[in-house]
Amino acid sequence: MLDKSLFDLTISGPVICVACSEDGNKIAVGDRNGNLTLLDKNGQIIWEKNIDEGIHGLAVIGNGNKVICGGKDCKLRMFSSMGSIEWEQTVGKSIWSLAADPNGQFITIGTGDSIILFTEGGLQVWEHPTNRAMVGTGISRNGDTIVGCGDEYLYCLDSEGQLKWERKRSDSLWDVTVDKDGENIFIGGWDEKVHCLNKSGEDVWDFKTGGYVRTVEPLENGGVIAGSHDGSIYRLSSSGDILGKINTNGEITSASASKLEDFVAVGLSNRICGFEINSNSKPIGQYVEPSPVEPQTQNEEKIEEEYEPMFGVGMFDEPIPDTTGILNREESVTEEKRYDTYSNTSPTSTNYYDENIKENIGGEFRKFASEIVKGDVKNYLRLGNLAWSEKRYERAAEHYKRATEIDPEEPRAWHNLAICNYHLALKRNPENIKGAVQCAYSELEMAKKKGGTEYTAPDKTLEYLASQLGLETE
Repeated sequence: MLDKSLFDLTISGPVICVACSEDGNKIAVGDRNGNLTLLDKNGQIIWEKNIDEGIHGLAVIGNGNKVICGGKDCKLRMFSSMGSIEWEQTVGKSIWSLAADPNGQFITIGTGDSIILFTEGGLQVWEHPTNRAMVGTGISRNGDTIVGCGDEYLYCLDSEGQLKWERKRSDSLWDVTVDKDGENIFIGGWDEKVHCLNKSGEDVWDFKTGGYVRTVEPLENGGVIAGSHDGSIYRLSSSGDILGKINTNGEITSASASKLEDFVAVGLSNRICGFEINSNSKPIGQYVEPSPVEPQTQNEEKIEEEYEPMFGVGMFDEPIPDTTGILNREESVTEEKRYDTYSNTSPTSTNYYDENIKENIGGEFRKFASEIVKGDVKNYLRLGNLAWSEKRYERAAEHYKRATEIDPEEPRAWHNLAICNYHLALKRNPENIKGAVQCAYSELEMAKKKGGTEYTAPDKTLEYLASQLGLETE
C-alpha cells in the first residue's frame, strides 16, 4: 500500500536533487534539464528558473531566504527567496554535489575531481583534490567536518581543507552526509545499506534496505532519512532503529526533511512529492534490528535459495540478465572438482579464474549446481547469472565475456555482458546515463544480430535505454 502524499507534482525533467527549508514550507527542486523550481508545502510553484544544464547540487538556507545550486554548467549560484541571483561564481568544472552547513555560513561542493569550500558570499576558501567525481558531500556546523564520496572512496576533511582520513569501501557509494556536530557520518550506495560511521571513519552500524541507497540526509535530533531504490523512504534513529517507512512506489533520487522532522520532500523520477512524518515516533518492533558490523573476512557471500531463472526487468523496469534456457540447477559438484576443472585450462585459452580462484571458492562457485564442462558456454552463463544475483557485477561481466569468447554466436552472452557494462558504468558515474548506454550499445547490437528476430531480450533492453535518454525506439 502506498503512503498518501500531501502533494504530487510532475515537473519538466527527471529530478536529481531536492532541498527543504528548516520549517518545511519551501522546497527547492533541481532536474536534469537544468530547471530550478521553488515550491511551497502545498506543491504550488513559487518560481522557476532554467539554468541551461543539469542541476546536481542544491541547498536551502534557513526558512527559504536563500537557495544555492550548482550543476553541469560549472557555476555556483545563490538565489534570493524571490528568485533573483544574489551572486554567481564560476567554478570551471562540473558540480556533482552540494551541501550547506546548518548555520548557513559555508557551502561545500563536490566536483569531477575535488571538494571545494565556499563562504556564504561565494568566496572560495580552499580546494582538496580527489581525482574522482564527488557524487555526494556533507558538512557539519561551521564547516568543522566535511565529507565527500565517489566510486568506493570516502573522504573526511577539516575546516582548513586538510585530510583527516580516507577510506575505501567494499562497493560504490551514492551519497554521504554528516550530522550537525560532526559525530556521525552516514553513507548509502550499491550494497543496499545505510551505514553509520563515527567521526574517525569506523563503522558503527548498518541497516539493510530493499534496494541501493541513493540519498541520505541527517535529521536535526539525530539519525538519518534515506531513500532506497526499493521505492521507500526510511527514517532511522542515531542508533540505527527504524522509526518510520514511507512507501512511494517510485524511483527515489533525492529526499530532504524539515528541521522539525514533520515533513519530507521526495524526488521520484520526474515528480516531487511531500509526505508528513511523525516526529515523535518510536522504533518499529517488527523490523529487524540493524546488523552489527563484522570484519570483512567474516562476511561470506550469499545468494538467495529461492532464485529462479527468468528474464524480464528489475526494479522500476531496469533490464536484468537473460537467464532462460540454462541447465537444470539440481545437480551438484564438489568444490575440489570445480577447482581442478578450472585449473586444467588449455594453453590456447584465456584463463580468467586461476589468479583468484582460491579466494573466489564460495559465492557462485559454492552454488554452481552442475558439472563444469570446460568450453561449455552454458556453464559460464550460469556462473555469470549467479554472480549477478550476488551483486558482483564485475565478476559477472568476466563470466559473460568468457561466454562470448567460447561461443560468439550465443546471443544471451552478448546481452548479459551489455547489461553488466551498463550497470558498471553507472557505478563509476551515476549521473552519466548517456555514457552508460554507450558502454552497453555495441554488445546489444551483437545480441540482436546473433539472436535474430526470435530473440526479443535486446529489444526490451534497448527500449529501456532509449527511455532513459528520452528517445523513441523504432
